[in-house]
Amino acid sequence: MQESRSLATRLVVAVTATVVIIVGLITLLGLVLDNFSYAIPSGIPVLGGESGIVPAGDVARVALRVAVTTIAFLILVGVVNLVSVNVQRTVYGRTNTAKVNSAVVLIAFLLGIVAPFTDPDLNDFLLENIQTTLESALAALVFFALVYGAFRMLRRQITFYGILFVLTIEIVLIGALPAAQFAPLRAFTEWLINVPVNAGARGILLGIALATLITGLRVLIGQDRTYGE
Repeated sequence: MQESRSLATRLVVAVTATVVIIVGLITLLGLVLDNFSYAIPSGIPVLGGESGIVPAGDVARVALRVAVTTIAFLILVGVVNLVSVNVQRTVYGRTNTAKVNSAVVLIAFLLGIVAPFTDPDLNDFLLENIQTTLESALAALVFFALVYGAFRMLRRQITFYGILFVLTIEIVLIGALPAAQFAPLRAFTEWLINVPVNAGARGILLGIALATLITGLRVLIGQDRTYGE
């Protein structure tokens, strides 16, 4: 019985991998070449003299639509799961803190859903005075966490890159002050953000894109195994 289940699992994995490879290759071909025509020389047996158009571009567009629809459905499932989990924690939570936190999440979720349709002013208030404030506070906490991490790093070992890191953080912090005497530092901070930081962010995005492309190619050629195996 166990051997039959193992064989069935391997068969399902093989069929799934084959479908993924075929659809992925056709989608990649359609995105690169779109619909293209073909003509087989007449000297080739059986198929000789055949010609036509391969609708690879149409297949690629359909595959992309299916992928976008699937992602949207997964987001919807995630939202439903978030709501159900917090409802259960609000009703059956073991501690009052967990109940209050889940209730706040549910209230914020309902306000975010209802406000854009019922009261645009309330929606603007939520975005500008609550969400923006919370994001600014979180960014400040991250920044001070970086300062604390740099301080602990320098306590263990003083290096050139550690000192450069601390100096950069201090310049950015001082440049964020609204005082007029810090105007040159503000200009330097803007240059840091617009040039080196943007360059690093683009490099990270390019690295992510290349890694995603390589992973996709490894899946398409069947080199990577799925978790089902």
